[in-house]
Amino acid sequence: MTESEFQEFLITVGYRYNTKSKSAFNTFEGFHTIIYFNDKENRYTLTLGAATGDLGKLLEKIGRFASDNKSYIAKSSYKDRRIRMNIRMTIDSDIDKENLKEVAKFIKELCKSEIITPVCRVCATNRKTGLYVIGRELVPVCDSCIAKKRKQYEHRRDMFIKKKQNMPAGIFGAVFGAAMGASLYILLYQINSLYGIFAGFIAAFCFAGFVITGKRATKLSAVICEIISVIIFVAAEYMAQVANMAVLIEQHGGGIAVSEAISATNSSIEDTSYLNILLVEMIVGILVMMIIGIIYFLKRKYTRPLKISKNIL
Repeated sequence: MTESEFQEFLITVGYRYNTKSKSAFNTFEGFHTIIYFNDKENRYTLTLGAATGDLGKLLEKIGRFASDNKSYIAKSSYKDRRIRMNIRMTIDSDIDKENLKEVAKFIKELCKSEIITPVCRVCATNRKTGLYVIGRELVPVCDSCIAKKRKQYEHRRDMFIKKKQNMPAGIFGAVFGAAMGASLYILLYQINSLYGIFAGFIAAFCFAGFVITGKRATKLSAVICEIISVIIFVAAEYMAQVANMAVLIEQHGGGIAVSEAISATNSSIEDTSYLNILLVEMIVGILVMMIIGIIYFLKRKYTRPLKISKNIL
């Protein structure tokens, strides 16, 4: 299901779609119901921020509803003053609409039952709340809490703007971090190679090293860290092969000789089958590092404050 299809689908069941948070919402008697679509798990997640004075009765109601609707309720719970229901997707969208309508009807009945009261997600008190997109999440927050969050955001934004990037220190930190990751990679490789997946540690440590010493993440720093990670990964892969070969030589009574291990590794690389395995490990490792780099670039959570939207109601 595409994002546009999801929007059209939710409109048919009475919800408004918010593009920034990629979720839909509806309000009823001070309560805000929010629906996210999880395409990976092929289901909807419906949440309702609420507090209860009778937890036993609430859990009984939620449990009974989920039990009566096992065909489409994957999971339901009440935790941290939030009612959550995971709704299974089906091939037939008309069935999905009916399922969502049933859940929406149940939520309205809960709101009318006086078992629950609407609360602010931050302070968890029963106050009038608005809906704000904080980062990429749609959150019901009261005026007092949103004012505090805006003040925090403005302070962090000002600090972020004033903070200058130290590229030389960042590169040093990236190289040092990648070297630490490489050491861990070589060590773990002796236990299990996992087709180069452990190369993720090299990239993670590299990016972390740059942020810690360079102070500020940018597009350029992401590219530089990727290049450093790849170079050090290639070196780490070779050293892991040498270390592995040294262990084999020692097991066969040859003693520990670095020169012999290097020579044996170089000879092995000339073998096509061995080289193919090595190339697969390196390709997988580079792909894993690229994924980590993309996550780092998209989030940059260590330096970029979360944006807060206006009340969307």
